[in-house]
Amino acid sequence: MDLLLETVYFATVKILATVLSPHFWIVVCIILFQYVKAGKVERNILGNYKRSPYLNTLSSMLYGLIGGILGSILFVYFNVLIDQRDFLFILPLSLILSIINSRFICFSYSGGIISLSSLVLGWPKVNVASIMFVIGVLHLIESVLIVLDGTSSKVPIFMEKEGQIVGGFLMNRFWPVPFLLFINAEVIKPATLLAILGYGDISFSSLPEEKAKETSFYLFLFSITLMFLSKRSQTEYIYRYAASIFAPVAHEIIILLGKFKEERGRYIFKPSKDGLKILDTLPGSIGEKMGFTSGDIILSINGKKILSKEDVEDILYYRPRTLWVDILDRKDGYISKEYRSDDGKGIESLGVIVVSEVPEGQLVVEEAKTSIMRFFERFKRKKWIFRN
Repeated sequence: MDLLLETVYFATVKILATVLSPHFWIVVCIILFQYVKAGKVERNILGNYKRSPYLNTLSSMLYGLIGGILGSILFVYFNVLIDQRDFLFILPLSLILSIINSRFICFSYSGGIISLSSLVLGWPKVNVASIMFVIGVLHLIESVLIVLDGTSSKVPIFMEKEGQIVGGFLMNRFWPVPFLLFINAEVIKPATLLAILGYGDISFSSLPEEKAKETSFYLFLFSITLMFLSKRSQTEYIYRYAASIFAPVAHEIIILLGKFKEERGRYIFKPSKDGLKILDTLPGSIGEKMGFTSGDIILSINGKKILSKEDVEDILYYRPRTLWVDILDRKDGYISKEYRSDDGKGIESLGVIVVSEVPEGQLVVEEAKTSIMRFFERFKRKKWIFRN
């Protein structure tokens, strides 16, 4: 018990000290840049930020430090020893693989390939067990951060599916994660390294919170299994092959399984014949104050049946001071809610994003393709033209 407490104290002090490092703030600035880019999409849809890029960055930094402390405790407790030169092979390969598809930047793929090359070809010489354990712990941290913070900056989006417009959510989170482990240099010494962990997903057939929990659960199983294989590989050679193959294959299965469930699932944010379905509410809006949630259906307002955005606009055109709203609540069924404006100006907007047949002024998102995929598509088209 004393050893564990000493490990927790040592890891916590070291990780919190990284806030004073300029390298940490460089990583934070990179993450801020990513949130600024994502914020442009959010402003195109909502007209404003639900949460500013600076607040997103601050929360990511705090959660990243928590994740770093967790990972450092595991690295120190299990006496993980790495050779920095091993990652000189892994990092460039990750960057090369990301040209094919952005998800291949994950160390699961490059680490697995480098480890297999070392086992089968004898080059490069790397410590397979340590590499796989580090990858397992990083994914364990990621699984925890996803369930804690994965949906905090979700953005409502629209996409054409099965010939109609359906709503969903885009989730993008990034965390600066400093972690402490032991480096095998001229002498064995502790060192603090920095990693950027991220979570990117789209949810159309489930609520964002449900999707994040499911992804987190699969990643947790993945990381625990990989860590187990890595520890066994320290004494049993065959487990080095098992860990090296498991890392990229299992990671790819998790991603493909998520895509399969999205494509085959029932889209829950489709236009409703009963009323106007709510996709999301804006911060501080009337809709948020009235407790509207994603998936609720507005049936009527002040006694008038609601079937479109225009019906809502017709009622709010006269800026009523009181609203009686009948809704089909996603959890509680048919309920009524009331809101009274006390500012004397009346109510001019509910502040909700709704799912309608024609998403005027709203963004229809398509899956992005990498430059190399676009190149091959152009090549195939030219080849087809030549043949004809």
